[in-house]
Amino acid sequence: MVRIFLVFNLPFHWKEERHFHLLVFTTVLIAAAGYIINDYFDVKIDRINKPHRVWIGKTISRRNALLTHQFFSGAGVVLALPLGWKAVLINMLSVGLLWFYASGFKKKPFIGNFVVAFLTALVIAEIALIYAPGNRLIYMYAVFAFFINLIREIIKDMEDIRGDEHHGAKTLPILFGIHKTKNLLYFLMAALLVSMFFFMYKVVDVRIRLFSGILLTLWAILLVFIIRADRKAHFSRLSDLCKWIILAGLLSVMLFRLG
Repeated sequence: MVRIFLVFNLPFHWKEERHFHLLVFTTVLIAAAGYIINDYFDVKIDRINKPHRVWIGKTISRRNALLTHQFFSGAGVVLALPLGWKAVLINMLSVGLLWFYASGFKKKPFIGNFVVAFLTALVIAEIALIYAPGNRLIYMYAVFAFFINLIREIIKDMEDIRGDEHHGAKTLPILFGIHKTKNLLYFLMAALLVSMFFFMYKVVDVRIRLFSGILLTLWAILLVFIIRADRKAHFSRLSDLCKWIILAGLLSVMLFRLG
């Protein structure tokens, strides 16, 4: 969608189109590898937090899961070679960060949350870095993706505090408690709001203002829910609300096809 609605006016040759599809494919491979290695290291924790979603050790053996991860990661890097050094470097960085996240970063306060949010934003920013370095809107969406995913990751830690604590994880809610973690969420929500206004204040269009109003409404609802949340079910609903906000942001790219 970012390619169609935000980079639509670039004079793409058939070769660039083919390369763009390859970029999407390698990104999917690395993301799939990330999910696999994350579940590989999380089997014990997931048996407590999400027992119905455990598949490694049941559907597929741990050895085969690890081999599949290595194959997807390697293919994601090698297939990016025709795209240039930027794509290769970004894919290698993503593979490394996903491994370290799954094997240890996610059990440390904040750094695991930051890595997930950073990688999500990098997927969007990569399009601008390779195809449209001066496209302000793509970077805006990358920043939006970073903050909303960082907020959601911290909320998920609050939701999963029981299982994480049982297995020795040192997440923000475990170290500092729910109240102080909420204060951090308030700060991040303020930063999200300021960053969106920073990117949008020079863009004058009624459709963009409409999107801003929708985003602000969802932002306010999320804030109210965070203030009231104090149990696992509440944090589960907050995580779902973040998904809706992410979906609204994704669909909103259609508003930016101006002219």
